[in-house]
Amino acid sequence: MIVYLLATGMTVALSLWLFPRISANKKTEVAISGISDRNPLQRKKLFSCLICMLPLLVVMSCRWGLGVDMWYTYAPGYLAIKSESTRLSEEEEEILKSCYELRVWMNREFGDDIQAIKALTLEQAYEEYYSDYHHTGIGFQLLERLLAYLQADVQWLLFTTSFLVLGLVFSSIWIQSTRPAWATLFFVITANFFVSLNVIAQYIAVAICLFACSLAEKRKLAWFYVLIAIAVSFHYSAIVFLPVYFLPKLKIRPRWCVLLVAFSLIISQFSYPLVRQLVLWLAPKYQNYIDGVVGGNEFEWIFMAINCAVFVLGTFYYEKGKNLPYYRLWYNLNVLAMITLAFSGVVPWIKRINYYFAAPHFLFIPLALSLEDHPIRRKVFHGVTVLLFCAEIYVAICVMNKHGTLPYHAFFQGDRVRWLQSMLNWI
Repeated sequence: MIVYLLATGMTVALSLWLFPRISANKKTEVAISGISDRNPLQRKKLFSCLICMLPLLVVMSCRWGLGVDMWYTYAPGYLAIKSESTRLSEEEEEILKSCYELRVWMNREFGDDIQAIKALTLEQAYEEYYSDYHHTGIGFQLLERLLAYLQADVQWLLFTTSFLVLGLVFSSIWIQSTRPAWATLFFVITANFFVSLNVIAQYIAVAICLFACSLAEKRKLAWFYVLIAIAVSFHYSAIVFLPVYFLPKLKIRPRWCVLLVAFSLIISQFSYPLVRQLVLWLAPKYQNYIDGVVGGNEFEWIFMAINCAVFVLGTFYYEKGKNLPYYRLWYNLNVLAMITLAFSGVVPWIKRINYYFAAPHFLFIPLALSLEDHPIRRKVFHGVTVLLFCAEIYVAICVMNKHGTLPYHAFFQGDRVRWLQSMLNWI
């Protein structure tokens, strides 16, 4: 956890130092030697954005074996694609087999019989992932095939996806927020950063949708839907972001939002047969999810509580902020998040949809808190909010190890195969 704390602290410090120097539309003191451009301010903003995300980028791209989906889906899936055009090295084959062993254990195919799991063959691993990688979005497959064409190591997949996620997130912060240091801090303590370490393809889609919010706010219809189409190519669930273009202009009073959420909670109790049929019709490969075989079927109390708290905060300052850029958009997105979570006791893994609508929390919360006029109350509200999120992230990440991001391990810290094998031994 110390690695994450240091990277977050460095990123926040860099944001505090660099952003004030490029926020005004005038020449700044940030020196970028050798650059000549008709719009030097934009180049400086881009440069400072890249500098600020570097600490988190290093931590994110150097990770190995972190995030359940990394060894369950992405690393072996990429190696399966790569093996179609070139022979894998001995280390890569061992990585593929170790990932397969971990997947078999997680699926409880042999219960806790570790010896039976270790008796699995490399040929079985190839067969599993040749049929499995096709389930990822076409956009993500194209990215993998490009890297495979270059015969890139699997670590380059982690670097490339990390750069995409953080590049889009920090661009969104720099474009949409006037408080990037706070937004960066909340990006980590709202767990968005840790989610991105795990659900890689989906969080690329989430980050694209987050960036597309600036196009929705500026009413650039064509470009907004181009970005959403790209997001859908990475993860099909991004299709839920299609109506978001209309949210900035949607004027609905907070009390009606409460009624909408309450109504959603009521109808969710009777909607399972219809939702199940739609899933079987549109995406039959997700039948195990809708039947609760994968992921369970419990109401997401924690996520709902967080969204409700953000709703109360946004409502408290609604009259002050409703005409500010992005305020109405982010407020309405949070309402959509609550409506979505109303079905969490009915539709398994609905929290995956919540990721799209709740992602702007780390942009919205700093904006709402800044609307408090009294300086002492503003500082107290900031402090209390940070402490509450830190407590939640401590329990989720440090105690429960959600997303499998602890202990941190970098690819250069010893043999990569042994690290994966040691995970099975710990189990």
